[in-house]
Order: sequence, then C-alpha cells, then structure tokens
Amino acid sequence: MAIYTQQPRRKDWDLNEYPERTMRDSYSVAEIVFMDGTKHEFMVKASPSVVPHLVKEMKNTGYLTLWNDHDTLCIRADQVKHFAMREITNQPTKEQP
Repeated sequence: MAIYTQQPRRKDWDLNEYPERTMRDSYSVAEIVFMDGTKHEFMVKASPSVVPHLVKEMKNTGYLTLWNDHDTLCIRADQVKHFAMREITNQPTKEQP
C-alpha cells in the first residue's frame, strides 16, 4: 500500500475543471407506440439525449422505464413497437445555494 504525503501535480488546464454553469430542467414528451398500434404519451423529465441510454437499458432489463417528478412508467420491451421523444422546454434555472 502506498501512502502519499502531497497532492499530485495538476496541469494548468485542470485548475478550473468545473466552471460555474446554470442548471436546466428539461422536459420532453415521449410518444410510445405499442405493438397493437395504440399510442401513449408521457411527460419525461429529461432531454431526448437520454434515448440511447433508454434503449440500452431496455435491451438489458426488458423494460422501457420513463420517469418525471411525480410518476414512473415501466412497459415491457416486447410490447413496444417504437418510441420517440420531443423536447418541450429548455429554460435555464438558477442553481440552489
């Protein structure tokens, strides 16, 4: 086991690794089309950039899971023909102190 008595040297570009930035709440509408052709829309607290993650999780778990501030929706993957997400809000919010 190694014991270090001093911090590793940091490069100049690494000193401000995480600059101040505004947080944003993104909401999207997910439209799910089921195998029988019926459609369902669900408000999601995320941007459409999460779709690749949702597809990967759907393949791994067998469920499409969508969520927002109050609800979670889980659908068996074999019931989903396809789904799409459309962002409806992209407004910056102030960071909480």
